[in-house]
Amino acid sequence: MPLFKMKKVWDYTTYNKPFFIFILFLFCVWVYIDNLTDNSESLKVLLLMVLMDSLLFGYGMTITRDRINEGVRLPKIMFKDVFVLGFKSFIVFAIYFCVQGYILQIISSPFGFPPFDLEDLLMDAPETVHLLLSHSFVDTLTFLFIGAVLFYATAFFMEIALARLADTGKLRSAFNLVGIKKNIDTIGWAEYAKDYTMIVIAMAIFSYLTIIVFPFDILNYVWGVFLYMLMFVTQFLGIGAIYSRVKEKEKEKGEPSQAEQYWL
Repeated sequence: MPLFKMKKVWDYTTYNKPFFIFILFLFCVWVYIDNLTDNSESLKVLLLMVLMDSLLFGYGMTITRDRINEGVRLPKIMFKDVFVLGFKSFIVFAIYFCVQGYILQIISSPFGFPPFDLEDLLMDAPETVHLLLSHSFVDTLTFLFIGAVLFYATAFFMEIALARLADTGKLRSAFNLVGIKKNIDTIGWAEYAKDYTMIVIAMAIFSYLTIIVFPFDILNYVWGVFLYMLMFVTQFLGIGAIYSRVKEKEKEKGEPSQAEQYWL
């Protein structure tokens, strides 16, 4: 199942090969600037990185919207659209991550663990597994169980919030918790959990492929950025694929879509 999703991501990303190479080049530039300014405390640099991250999130949101609308390839870059969606999605990310981080901090502290979630565990397995094994079996098992429940609960709402934002373009739709829960009910909590787990596993596999080393530094750099780009597309494409089920149900019932409801 994860391999099937990875194949879908590959087909979507490389459908238009010249444009794929162009987007990969932009990712290389973004990662280079990000690494160059990583330890800077300058306000100008901070604002630059917020702008760059917003544009990155914005393009991710256009991928989500494209998948909701049954697109088959990387969408074109419309700067105004990307910037507006990026700024709004940055706010959504920040608020949901703050809530998730606060909850994880409360849960992890009594067990002596740092506040990392299951996605962190999968992405940085060599480092985090050692940390898990350094604690008692009962504490580790309890923490993993509680962490899994909290991770899925917060991730479920955040991913659908982003999908609703991509679909409607309205920031308020991303914080309509009643509407989000209704969407999850439509998808099915168990089905959502299965699909989202497959997305996370696919991203983890792409991450693990960084162990492949080439004889030239430039090739290693491009390879690492390429894998990061595939993880990026996997996440936002996956959000769109999951949310598209809501759109399908709306069409079957003849109901107005989320986007249409905000204009009726």
